[in-house]
Amino acid sequence: AFVQNVAEAYVRQNVDRGSAEAASQLQFVRDQLPTVRKQVEDAQVAMSTYQSRANSVDITMQTKGLLEQEVAVEGSIQQLRLKQAEMDRSFTREHPAYRAMLKQISDLQSRKDGFRREVSQLPDTQQELLRLTRDLQVSNELYTALLNQAQQLDVARAGTVGNVRIVDDAVADTSKPVKPRKALTVLISMLVGVFVSTATVFLLRMLNPGVEDPAEIEELGLPVYAAIPLSVSSNLLKVQKGRRGKERIVGDGRPHLLAAAEPADLAVEALRSLRTSLHFAMIEAKNNIIAISGPRPGVGKTFISANLGAVVAQAGQKVLVIDVDMRKGTLHKVLGVSHTDGLSDVLAGKLESNDAIHPVQGLEMMHYMTRGEIPPNPSELLMHPRFGRLLEELSKQYDLVIVDTPPILAVTDAAIVSSHAGSTLMVTRFGVNQAKEILLAMKRFEQNGIQVKGAIFNAVERRATGYYSYGYYEYASSEK
Repeated sequence: AFVQNVAEAYVRQNVDRGSAEAASQLQFVRDQLPTVRKQVEDAQVAMSTYQSRANSVDITMQTKGLLEQEVAVEGSIQQLRLKQAEMDRSFTREHPAYRAMLKQISDLQSRKDGFRREVSQLPDTQQELLRLTRDLQVSNELYTALLNQAQQLDVARAGTVGNVRIVDDAVADTSKPVKPRKALTVLISMLVGVFVSTATVFLLRMLNPGVEDPAEIEELGLPVYAAIPLSVSSNLLKVQKGRRGKERIVGDGRPHLLAAAEPADLAVEALRSLRTSLHFAMIEAKNNIIAISGPRPGVGKTFISANLGAVVAQAGQKVLVIDVDMRKGTLHKVLGVSHTDGLSDVLAGKLESNDAIHPVQGLEMMHYMTRGEIPPNPSELLMHPRFGRLLEELSKQYDLVIVDTPPILAVTDAAIVSSHAGSTLMVTRFGVNQAKEILLAMKRFEQNGIQVKGAIFNAVERRATGYYSYGYYEYASSEK
């Protein structure tokens, strides 16, 4: 019905358009009729007056021949003038049709000028008679032509036939109605969904080929000491996306130590397993200092350092956690304290080491040292002998010293600090660090004469298949 209505509306529009054009032309012709009729009357009066005065002078054969030719040319010129007035409403003077019409008028005007030269050679009486007769005949022919044209346009305006017609009417075949095939639609949708989801998984894997199995790390020759499940606790620090997609850790001045707030969390249980592994791994180490680094920022070094120190302190050992990342260290945000009066102030000689060490609230056996004010030369401060002597003194005062270092692939600070440590651990993040990236970080340590003891696989997510699916299970008391 819609298609049929469109077709009929198009036919009606075509007819109405034709009628509108005919009506416009008819109005123009009717406007010209009074003027032409006045010309006819004036020509008749002039002719009668002259014949009365000249006592009925007749036209010679030569004059009659010139008259017929001049009347024909003048009539054509008048017709073209009317057409020109009509075309002025639709075309510019540069239009090809308009220019062709002007060329015809120019040619006819040239012929008319030739006739006038011949007429000028006739006697005066014959010239005057010819002029009056010509004006009368031209006016009569023009008036008659306008009347005929007005009648034709009136008929065209009233007509209901255009140059468009409907060849076939629009019909609907109701013998075989179409209805949705629900079963086929559901089946196709399921297949498309499986295909799209599978393709999405492979695409994400190609775009971010991060390690998701600790076996891939061990194939690089780096033992995995522990896999820390991803915690969803509300006590963790909030991470916000900054400009250009960079992550930014936001501190609110409150402590966010997961091991103290939620000791039954799966991530804390995994850190206890790491504590046990380190107890045996450090037997042959040259000192009790552990340097914790990572290939890149955002892998969770500070989270591991702080919470590992907490579980070690809960086991009755005296532990010190030092934030050596003097550029972007965030240990103070995890503990909910200020970063001032820290390591950089001690190394610069502005503060004594004892004044920069503070106990953790609620954990008497755990102490910390923040990064201090950001210095202009962090690497130079770490290379100064004062840093080595500081670590040596602190090593004697504590059972375990955990040093949170910057990422090894970003700056060289981690290699400098690890040269003083008895053990070096590398934190890798589930689905973030690539195998080549981890291998490059290992080589960077080896170039500085440091052997990485092992890896900590952090933020392992729960998957249908994978390490987390069978690595850790929740095992806690249901009593409050």
